[in-house]
Amino acid sequence: MGGINIFLYLLYQIFSFTIRIIPDRLRYLIGIALGNLVFYGIKKRREIGINNLKMAFPELSDQAARELTKKSCHHLGLSLVEFTMLSHVKKEDLLNNIHIENKDILDQALTGGQGIIIYTAHFGNWELLGVDLALQGYSLHVLAQTQNNPYFNDRINQIRELAGMRLIPLGMSVRGAFKVLKNREILCIAGDQNAGTMGWSVNFFGRTTPTYPGAVQLAVRTGAVIVPAYIIREGWRCHRIKIYQPYAIKKSATEKEQHQLLQELTSLSEEVIREYPEQWLWLHRRWKNSG
Repeated sequence: MGGINIFLYLLYQIFSFTIRIIPDRLRYLIGIALGNLVFYGIKKRREIGINNLKMAFPELSDQAARELTKKSCHHLGLSLVEFTMLSHVKKEDLLNNIHIENKDILDQALTGGQGIIIYTAHFGNWELLGVDLALQGYSLHVLAQTQNNPYFNDRINQIRELAGMRLIPLGMSVRGAFKVLKNREILCIAGDQNAGTMGWSVNFFGRTTPTYPGAVQLAVRTGAVIVPAYIIREGWRCHRIKIYQPYAIKKSATEKEQHQLLQELTSLSEEVIREYPEQWLWLHRRWKNSG
């Protein structure tokens, strides 16, 4: 396994070097090609994406669901290329290509003297959401899932840290997240994946499904304010971050009140995904163990 991990990492390094030296138009085409590779080459994921779309949008024909899955794969490929470019792209270029809508909402929330939880989803090029806010000067931490390939894991985290993000490994996420929020800093959480037995059941696209409650639980324990934010692709290397009105919850909130807040956050994610369905990660088995 170690040899395979090294080989795959070396392939990625060659890919990263290639992305660095070729013209921008070719980078875009490589992103599309990667999306096609996922769509045509990984049958299991393609079928998961099509089935998920059919569940979320019952009115879609088989062909429409297939085409939308392909567009989602293209978006994923483009996002991978954009993330790879972070190791050498100029800060000014990145900031010029990502615009923030309702930035004043986040700034106002920070004046309240409490920590901030940015609640987002695996939507758009979600890695760039944290990167841009860090480059804007916000003290931002993200929960980092450990990759199976340790060489990939170290490289991905290095790229994130070079962009100014601070990482909290999932294994120590509760303690680390609590400390960040108590220090009145920003914690970014993507809470849209299937949580299995750890989740709370909420309605998502008309189905009851387990959802991670961590953002709500941390807000109750620390007094942090939850500020939803999503990054929307508007073109190749062009994005818009949209910040929504904050949610505050009392430390004395009942279980019902906490559950209701999680439902509201999930419904907001659904609203954004419905508007830009090709930008969500449909390849994930979101409705596994759902009702």
